[in-house]
Amino acid sequence: MTHAPSLPESRPAEPDSGTVRQRPSRNQLYKTLWRWHFYAGLLVTPLLVLLAVTGGIYLFKPAYEDWVYKDLRTVHAAENAKPVPLAEQVDAVGKAKPDATIQSVTPPRDHEHSTMVTLAAAGGGEWAPTVSVYVNPYDGKVLGSVDNGKTFMQNVRELHGNLLSGTIGDRLMELTASWAAILTCSGLYLWWRTRAARGRTGRRGLRRWHATVGAVLSAFLLVLIATGLPWTGIWGQQLQKVITATKQGTPSAEDYKVSSKVPTTADHLTSNPDTSVPWAAEKVKVPTSKTGDGHEGHGGHAGHMGGQEGNAAAPGSLPIEQAVALAHRHHVPGTFTVTLPQDPKGVYTISGKSEADPAKQRTLFLDQYSGKVLASYGWPQYGLLSKLVEEGIALHQGERFGLPNLLVALGTCLAVIGMAVSGLVMWWRRRPTGKGLGAPRRAHDAKVTRTVALIMLILGVAMPLAGLSMLLILLLDWLVIRRIAPLRRFFG
Repeated sequence: MTHAPSLPESRPAEPDSGTVRQRPSRNQLYKTLWRWHFYAGLLVTPLLVLLAVTGGIYLFKPAYEDWVYKDLRTVHAAENAKPVPLAEQVDAVGKAKPDATIQSVTPPRDHEHSTMVTLAAAGGGEWAPTVSVYVNPYDGKVLGSVDNGKTFMQNVRELHGNLLSGTIGDRLMELTASWAAILTCSGLYLWWRTRAARGRTGRRGLRRWHATVGAVLSAFLLVLIATGLPWTGIWGQQLQKVITATKQGTPSAEDYKVSSKVPTTADHLTSNPDTSVPWAAEKVKVPTSKTGDGHEGHGGHAGHMGGQEGNAAAPGSLPIEQAVALAHRHHVPGTFTVTLPQDPKGVYTISGKSEADPAKQRTLFLDQYSGKVLASYGWPQYGLLSKLVEEGIALHQGERFGLPNLLVALGTCLAVIGMAVSGLVMWWRRRPTGKGLGAPRRAHDAKVTRTVALIMLILGVAMPLAGLSMLLILLLDWLVIRRIAPLRRFFG
């Protein structure tokens, strides 16, 4: 996420290294990497700015939503007031929304907050197709609801993750993040070669600012890029496969002696980011409750507790209060969510997430009839790669180290925007007077070309979408641009 294209004058300048003599191969390498840096910036700068803007806004999601939904999320009760049973609160939601499927329940985190009951809602959005209903825990009255797929922050999240366009948008954002890493690395080299250049005003001063800010923030930019890629479609899925293959994430069934049929993985329990399990637990196999004693064949759903037709819990299943009590007994941290079993073989899934301290995360799977812990998955069970990803997610969201973390992440987003604008201004001031894009000239040193090709190959393997795009660019250059004189002059 750095270095927007800084377009050259009609004739690219040699690096200002403060010395008179330069080795030709170094100059050729400089020109080649400058050219790649130029076109990389040209390719991704608009989407990179969008990533920075939406990412900077999303950092404030918890504070913003606590403020906007304050009347739903907070309650005022007497100091000695006692909450009504949680099952009655869920019943109240079932009566208010008789046709909806109750997906999960998040008990209040303290005396001043409401209970959140999440309903599955078709069409609520790809990443959060749910509706959250808030209940006053002291009188059992429904306070209101929020369609999680239509909130401001959800739209920001989808813009940030997939441009509101599903898989295609996800791939474009992954491509942008991958090229942002290439921009950062090439920008670091360009800064290193020109770091002794003088001039603090005018065009040279703007260029110096652009390069210096990019170099200073390069580590933060690379961290943001690396910690954002696990959420992407291709790179993230490949990382999950590596973690699974190396046993760095999901424990085996033998670890918990779960012999029942595995119906799904934990990432399919809920797609609401506020109630989902931690990233490291998404591919944990979800066990099944041990049906028996007449439980087979019942079509009820433990998630439906309204006491109405079609909303009856499976016979013999535990009340939700017992599931919550078991969560406390097993020290699930802070605010946790109880995802309810949706059929007679389903389990209670209790997920406690702590973005500020991933080591406190815990996921429990409880047999819905006996309350037996079928699996308990937390920091001690995370593999090294899973731990690194969870720490990265906390950093990416600006929550790992509190306010300092948020300010650094926000500052990095603002710097990306600043570098994009400065790159555009530099090109405008130095744009060629004749026809053409004004790209740095091609290098003609075969050794340098091979060196850069090897570097790009390594980066392409590490980031497949970037590698594919490099290949397409090279083919287009070789088969079309170099063979058509007007295009060759325009692209340089």
